[in-house]
Amino acid sequence: MSVYAVGPFQLDADRLTLARDGKPVALGRKAVETLLALVERAGEARSKADLLDRIWPDGFVEEANLVQNVYVLRKIFRSHGCPDPIKTVPGYGYLLRSPVRRQAFARSDQMPPRLRAFVLAAAVAYTAALVFITGYDPPQTAPHNALSEQGANLYQTGRYYWSLRTPVSVRTSLEYFKRVVDSDPLNALGYAALADANVTVGDYCYGTHRPEVYFARARAYADRALALNASSAEAHAALGFVDLHGRDVDAGIAELRLAIALDPSYADAHEWYGIALLHRGQTGEGSRQLQMAADLDPLSVAAISWLGSAAYLNRRFDDAIAYSREALELSPARTDALRMIGEAYEARGNLAQAIAAFKRYGAADRYNAPSAAALLAGAYARGHQMAEARAQLAFAQMHAGHVDAVDLDLAMIAVRGRTASLGPAQGEHGDDSWRTLENGAHFRLLAEQLI
Repeated sequence: MSVYAVGPFQLDADRLTLARDGKPVALGRKAVETLLALVERAGEARSKADLLDRIWPDGFVEEANLVQNVYVLRKIFRSHGCPDPIKTVPGYGYLLRSPVRRQAFARSDQMPPRLRAFVLAAAVAYTAALVFITGYDPPQTAPHNALSEQGANLYQTGRYYWSLRTPVSVRTSLEYFKRVVDSDPLNALGYAALADANVTVGDYCYGTHRPEVYFARARAYADRALALNASSAEAHAALGFVDLHGRDVDAGIAELRLAIALDPSYADAHEWYGIALLHRGQTGEGSRQLQMAADLDPLSVAAISWLGSAAYLNRRFDDAIAYSREALELSPARTDALRMIGEAYEARGNLAQAIAAFKRYGAADRYNAPSAAALLAGAYARGHQMAEARAQLAFAQMHAGHVDAVDLDLAMIAVRGRTASLGPAQGEHGDDSWRTLENGAHFRLLAEQLI
């Protein structure tokens, strides 16, 4: 067989597996094929069309699948302490810039016949002994939750888009999850994923209806999933999140704990449980749960972003900035990370850098502009740049319907130098138990969104 050494990894071109120091690295087959395609022409730019034909020769596939595979490969290398080995060639494709060495090994089918027969006989004897001694019965059927190959590909692509948490990506994930249900109508995973996506639409106010409509849909999809598989950790976690939004925190936490008990490796359940604990003021355990989520799913933009929130609440402002930058690198559309960076710099007293981050936050999306103006008003006032502060405050007040009430109050306090009672925000997520000055302005962010 042919094995390529790519950085610290060994890529088996025949078996399509990736390993490090003899230990397998969990990576989907198509992601390994993507790496192999780049390895075959290391140092040479390959067009996206060429790569699509090389990796998916038998049928139509969307460019998003290729982008996802490149994203996964970059994250795998970075999670092992390696620099990004893939360079994007704008408007064209990708190239592998990491050194590659090829090693040739004898294939098993090239063994002498007697040796091959001996190995086969030994394997059969070992299995028979294992059955006799332990009662072990090799699995004969697919796991209960196994999707078809088509359904699994649709599901993974949908999860990738959903993890980015942007308006376009979440709407795209909904379409993929609907196709999962069409492909595998008796599998719980598609319905649980639709529950997750609807929760996100409602939580972020991405839809055309009131949030309650999407939470109701999420509950219905989760119930459908549980009817198919009562042990679906994904469905129980989705129900937990719906309960949290309904302010039934005890029920929500109970569902999330059940989800973790059913599947300790389900990263999103740990993430949402960690967020619930942050809201309860249990920042230590909340941070631990969020770290577990990030360890289980290194590609989770949401988990990394929330680790930034947890670091801020623990007054680890440098860590808050680092996590937020990582989230922004993974998903440039994750503009709340810019806000978090600005608030952390402001808490450190670095007003110039805070102002720069708030400006980027406002420019990234016109919907952010009024909130950014309120944040800028406070930062300018604290830096004694009163003309700029008053101008930003005036803009925020002109668009008060799009600014959190606490943001506006804090800006007014800073600009006018007056004291004011900070009541709960007037928006969808108002809850004054989450909004206290002594814990920092970041509680505004915690109350605005749960994922």
